[in-house]
Amino acid sequence: MDDSGALRRQRGRPRDPEMEARVYSVVVLVFAEKGWAGFTLDEVARRSGVGKASVYLRWRDKRELLLAAMRDRLEPFRGWTHTGDLREDLKAMARYVFRMYWGWAGLAIMRLWLDARTYPDLFAELQNFYLFGSVKMVEDMVRSAAARGELPASTSPALVLGTLFGVATVQVSMAPPAPDEDVAYRTEVYVNQIVDMVLHGLRTADAGTAS
Repeated sequence: MDDSGALRRQRGRPRDPEMEARVYSVVVLVFAEKGWAGFTLDEVARRSGVGKASVYLRWRDKRELLLAAMRDRLEPFRGWTHTGDLREDLKAMARYVFRMYWGWAGLAIMRLWLDARTYPDLFAELQNFYLFGSVKMVEDMVRSAAARGELPASTSPALVLGTLFGVATVQVSMAPPAPDEDVAYRTEVYVNQIVDMVLHGLRTADAGTAS
């Protein structure tokens, strides 16, 4: 897989973490607003306040910049580890997903999946980063819960993950936050509903199989 950090070091570009952070935040915003077709290095430079020459020297092209920014800013479930309490673990994951989708990060993720249909070669690596990284986290949680007898051993991590992201996408798309709305209350309502639905569905399916 492409390692944009390694590419920069190979080309002898010294890192500037503060500048990178500013640029990466703008990259996510611009991509969320305009998608791949409208995403340009010039606009990123203008809106981040970083000189175009610095941007063009540090990143080879807009694909390299987008890959680096999305990896840095939107790493799946960054810092999360399962605790051994299945309900609380699922709630923590669902809460993470909803919080992401309320903001620009969620729209950037939606753009990624849409643009990947049009430009599959450009986005295959980034898709794999999100898909496999997220599934790996859920796999560990599901394996642990199955070992404790809380979930059937046949539980599909991809199904659990798809349900979390799918419900969040629909809920936020159909009822986006109002200006200045504090979405904390709605987030908790949705989180509890989706976790109840996932657990009920998984356990009911297992009971039906056993009978």
